Amino acid sequence: MTDARFLRSEEAVHRAVCAVLVAEGLGGLTVDRLAAESGVSRSTIYRNWPDMADLACEVFDDLMHRDDSTFDGAVPQAVREYLTDYAERLNDPVYLAVLVALIDGSSRDPAFAEVHARAFSQTRSRAGAIVRRGQADGAIDPSLDVQACVEDMVAPFLYRRLVRQARITRRQVDDLATDLLHRWAPASES
Repeated sequence: MTDARFLRSEEAVHRAVCAVLVAEGLGGLTVDRLAAESGVSRSTIYRNWPDMADLACEVFDDLMHRDDSTFDGAVPQAVREYLTDYAERLNDPVYLAVLVALIDGSSRDPAFAEVHARAFSQTRSRAGAIVRRGQADGAIDPSLDVQACVEDMVAPFLYRRLVRQARITRRQVDDLATDLLHRWAPASES
């Protein structure tokens, strides 16, 4: 059983990680900075989170799963719901800052690279599950590569947020969903 004091410290440190990443990026993620931002002692942070990559991973996992939706409806609805959820996450400045830090750190630090691989495997599996279900249900062409379909889902929004630094609109979600469902339809339906 986790004690209440630890839970309060964990919450404060997680909030501090998010605040620091939004304000300063990965370079600001130090024990001293987190202690100042969170009010949690340096010794508590060192004891519970000796590795900043692991801590960033923990925070990213929390953000990824904060409102983890299940997609039980028809495949077209599931695709739209996934894209809506994904757009909302990318539009969230905290989520985006943590994502950028994770991508940045993964190019230089093996611990971040491991976290990155794990995080994106989880992201792909959620979208991939929708594609696989669509293929099994006959709503998506079974000859399509699941990985390529997942990239079709996430790449336009990542490009928009990370490269163009523009928010994703509801219309863009609807347009992408419509386009993907049309392109992915089995040959007899397209």
